Amino acid sequence: MTRPRLPRFWVYLLIEREAGVTYAGKTGDLRRRFKEHNAENNKGWTRGRQWHLLAVKCFIDRDSAILFERQIKTSKFDKPNWIKRERQRLRELCRRHDIPHRLA
Repeated sequence: MTRPRLPRFWVYLLIEREAGVTYAGKTGDLRRRFKEHNAENNKGWTRGRQWHLLAVKCFIDRDSAILFERQIKTSKFDKPNWIKRERQRLRELCRRHDIPHRLA
């Protein structure tokens, strides 16, 4: 018998290939959402760019994920601090994919 899975909600940070722009979002299905960001038919703000996953944080309830995403998007300190904590991954991504980014 398989155990029921707990719900998971993800807050993620993407970095764009050309300009090193970052984007934070939330989702219940990280793989699907990442594919949507990179899809040619994407109609949102992230359309037309090549995105790479920089950081992700998992929550077991939607409200916590919403609050964290809002905090990341509105605070002038929280998003840069999250990027700094992921500095090693950022450097590797920038090196591997030739992404210009001032924090790398």
